[in-house]
Amino acid sequence: MARRPSTVSVASFGSIKNLAELSHLTSASTFAPSPSAPNFPRSVPSTHFSSVQSTRVQDETADIDPDELFAKCTIPEVKAKQVQLRSDAEAKQEELRVMVGERYRDLLQASTSIISMSKSARRVQEAFQETKDAIASRQQPSRENRTSNVGKEDSHLQTLQVLSAHIKLLLDAPEYLWRLIEREKYFHATWLFMLARVVHRALSHDDDQDEDSWLNQGINIMEQFPLIQRQWETISHFRSQIVHRATLSLRIHEKSPEDTCATILTLHILESRPLTDTLTTYLSQRTRTMHTSVSKNSIITTTATPNSVPMTQTNGHPLGASKLVQLQEVKSSLLILVEVISRTVNCARNVFQSLRPTQPALAIRVLEQMHTESLAVSNSETALPLELALSTQTILSGLPSSSYFTLLPADIKSYKPYIELSSTSSSVPGHFLEDKLRTWFDQSCSILRDSLDRWLLELDSVKSVWNVRSSLRKWLLASGLVKTEQTALDTLFEEAIRKRVSAIWTDTIHRAKELFLKALSTLTASSGVVAEGMYIAYMYPNLFRLLPLTGSGPAVYEHPYQAYRTVLQSQLRCRTPRLQTFLNILEESAASLQKDYTRISLDQSSKCPCNLVEAYLPEAKAFYGTTSRMPSKLTRQKDTAPAMRNLIFLSRVAVEISLTSPFLDNIGCDEVVALQFRDKTGLLFDRIINRWREHTISSAISVYDDAKFHLTLSGLFFVCLARRPSPALMESLHALSTSLHSLGLTHHPSQLTSIASSLLSLFIDKFTRDMPNGDTGRNVQMLNDANFLRCLSLVWPSEILETSSLDRLIAALQSEVQSSGGHLQPDPEQAAKEYLMRTQMLLSALLPPTSSIRPAKEGGDKISALLTFGVPGADTTFLSAVELAKVSTRFPLLLVETR
Repeated sequence: MARRPSTVSVASFGSIKNLAELSHLTSASTFAPSPSAPNFPRSVPSTHFSSVQSTRVQDETADIDPDELFAKCTIPEVKAKQVQLRSDAEAKQEELRVMVGERYRDLLQASTSIISMSKSARRVQEAFQETKDAIASRQQPSRENRTSNVGKEDSHLQTLQVLSAHIKLLLDAPEYLWRLIEREKYFHATWLFMLARVVHRALSHDDDQDEDSWLNQGINIMEQFPLIQRQWETISHFRSQIVHRATLSLRIHEKSPEDTCATILTLHILESRPLTDTLTTYLSQRTRTMHTSVSKNSIITTTATPNSVPMTQTNGHPLGASKLVQLQEVKSSLLILVEVISRTVNCARNVFQSLRPTQPALAIRVLEQMHTESLAVSNSETALPLELALSTQTILSGLPSSSYFTLLPADIKSYKPYIELSSTSSSVPGHFLEDKLRTWFDQSCSILRDSLDRWLLELDSVKSVWNVRSSLRKWLLASGLVKTEQTALDTLFEEAIRKRVSAIWTDTIHRAKELFLKALSTLTASSGVVAEGMYIAYMYPNLFRLLPLTGSGPAVYEHPYQAYRTVLQSQLRCRTPRLQTFLNILEESAASLQKDYTRISLDQSSKCPCNLVEAYLPEAKAFYGTTSRMPSKLTRQKDTAPAMRNLIFLSRVAVEISLTSPFLDNIGCDEVVALQFRDKTGLLFDRIINRWREHTISSAISVYDDAKFHLTLSGLFFVCLARRPSPALMESLHALSTSLHSLGLTHHPSQLTSIASSLLSLFIDKFTRDMPNGDTGRNVQMLNDANFLRCLSLVWPSEILETSSLDRLIAALQSEVQSSGGHLQPDPEQAAKEYLMRTQMLLSALLPPTSSIRPAKEGGDKISALLTFGVPGADTTFLSAVELAKVSTRFPLLLVETR
């Protein structure tokens, strides 16, 4: 006979689902699953859904009539329907096989639980039937027996009420423990947990010899009330939860000393840890807090320069972030870190250290209050905060239906955790506390030092760094730390700030040096400096195009006015735009350093700002050497016109830096270093001027030599020309004067005078040595040139410019002219003076600042005040100082635009 295989219906799955939901509701009410309750997986509902779906498909398939199907559908459609039904059947069979394979154990357990529940329900039904029969068969008691049983029933009812109070506390404890843990009241949760443990022991540990025991009163707790054991198993899991959450809460540095003390006592009471171990745990958790704070702000990707100054700062924000936001983030991160240190140390002293002999430590006072039998009346010094002055009555009053717990026995309502004050585990020696705090403080300072150095790299200005320093010092004054700890932190702050400020200043000098050398590298022979005029329209060609339209408001004139003012100031200082660009590289960096130094000096809390200056002096001295040497390759270039323009520009830069620029005063070096710098730039200037002087003289002499042999010595022109210097000499002297003006030494008259006198003396020496012998006409013209040069030399003091070589040349030329039958001028010196009066503006650079020559005509007007070498006569025939080209006949036909 074949055995019928076991099957599982859809209804059985539904019942299993209902049982699982019922078990889930029971466990939610008691905060833990019951050991006897079946443990169903969460996938049962999904299985039930798939079973319902398969049932629905089967129902749809069952409604198909084969005769109707063959009547309505074609043979291919019938075959397709057959294939579909067969695939559905195979799929359902596979699904059933997988379900049975995966849920086999669950099905066995569910079937066992169903059988057990069926037996229990049958026993309950039989008990109800027996109760019904007993009530029906019971006779009416007599009045005497009724009176004697009243007392017994009242006593039994009271016992049941006391028992219900015990059970209610165990039932309410899990939910209230969760609330206390969520509110971070771990000390309250510890007290409630230990109270629940006492209640459970009072119910489970029953003694037959005790008259008041539950067994003697006819109640078998463990057999009749298995709920008690299940509830305790639920509550017992809270011990690890409380310890774990309390340990993690020690990382929160914002907590008050009272809350921290409550958390530490939680670990001490619940795990029986010595207070010394709880102190170690507390400090280790605060160390993790510091590491967490550092890691939150440690994402700093910097591309540092050689001086450890970042070019890119991210730290969690994008490039180009606001400097103010960046400063606030660095400041807040540092303040959080130092706040962790101060709060940790101060809180540890408040909890474990006695402030006065009459006032024990906070933790000791709480333990003493727990140790005493009754709450003693304490003064204001030893009074405990409300969150630490706990009792069982306080805990019970917070539970739901707290009035019901008045039925509990007195020993439970007056319960206090056992504390042994005489034990070493209930105290922390003072030397142990100080050693622990000192070690932890040193480790925290090391972490703070590394973080401070790294976070300050995000700040690229001394103003921002000093702002952080002010905030840290302000916090330090209100930190409440002891004097030694404040001194240690102050030293740490000052060293980090000093290091960062020195790095910023060093980088400023380093960048200025690089920019200055890069600018000087552009001064090559191929790129020569374009000659720059000192008039405004040439210096700033777009200046006058910025003028607003007529009728505009006064505000629109502000920008053109400021631009015009800046141009005038630059012109007054004889600084062209290119020269100003070179000098701005040095002056702006030095002004930035001076501004920072002034800000630091005004700070009263700054101990020694001179130390900050000494930190970057080596870089400043190296910068001095680089600036004073300048590129030597410029001085090795050939004496071409572009090269000489470069050298002249370089000499102007050297003069401006050493004499007029505030660079040396703002950079912060002493007088000895500044004097050495000026000496080096002076040597460079002299070397350049010597090369320029030789080049200028050779160019002027070559101009004179090329032009003097092409003089036209015939007709009226020769007669007129013989009365004045030759155009060749005037062209040479004008070239010398123009070259002197190109030096840009207008604001340095002493140097300009020295250079002009030496240049004129060298030209005269060159003129007298290279003068060849010629015919009579040329000798007469050379004699006029020599007389004019002698007149030009006489305006200088004799100790500056000698005329002996010219006197010998004039005597030799006069003898040659006389020997060849030529005619000499009657008064050559007066003719030379009159010609000098006419050309004094043209040759102004070759003349001294003052002269002994008096005007030929005492005019007394403004012109005589300007022309210090005399006012020429107006009745003299005009003669051009230089040889002019003949005007073309077509010149009047040219079209000239008029504006």
